[in-house]
Amino acid sequence: MAAPLTPEQRRAHLRAYADRMLRALTAMDAPETPDEVAKGVRTALMIERLYARCDASETQAHRLPIASVDNQKLKNTPDEPGHWLDRDPVGELKAQIERMRAAARARTEPHPEAKPQPASVPPAEAKREPRMPKPPSRPLTPQEAALRERVLNTVAIPRPQDALLAYHDFGLIHDEDVEIIHGDRLSAFYARGETRETILKGLKQFSRADLNLLWPDLFPLDTG
Repeated sequence: MAAPLTPEQRRAHLRAYADRMLRALTAMDAPETPDEVAKGVRTALMIERLYARCDASETQAHRLPIASVDNQKLKNTPDEPGHWLDRDPVGELKAQIERMRAAARARTEPHPEAKPQPASVPPAEAKREPRMPKPPSRPLTPQEAALRERVLNTVAIPRPQDALLAYHDFGLIHDEDVEIIHGDRLSAFYARGETRETILKGLKQFSRADLNLLWPDLFPLDTG
């Protein structure tokens, strides 16, 4: 009976399998029908997801003991105040959304006209309005383009008034989306020991407007 594979051996086998799949996919003729295009995109997404899982596993390999200690501390102090951000894998993204909304309100709200200063008193230096950084202007990858196309044809599930946000799924985030947007801001969550499942659960609670603030290229508001 063969000995069980170590995590390093499993990653090596999975990466080798992904390499073979990618070479076979690139060697195929260009798709000609919509079904062939859809099948090719699905295959490419699965290969990309396999690579991403291997990369994330290698990154987390030396952080598992630290993450285990941190998780144990959270379990021992479930009601301790001041740690809600640590228990929420997407709390930082939510805080960023609130900051972006506040900056947008500051730009749109009318400001009272300043009274003219006396000639002998130098006018106070005008405060600069905060400017949010523009999203990077780069071509979308095939995986990102497929995600954007799906979002354009997806109607978000409305949240009932009596439903808690933590238990609502807007239907905009799917399992494979976690890997597609992994390289943008999610790598910090993996580095802290968060799992794919907790990140996915948190992102599913975001509305279309929230996702548009974070990733405007992937989650456009105009659904036609």
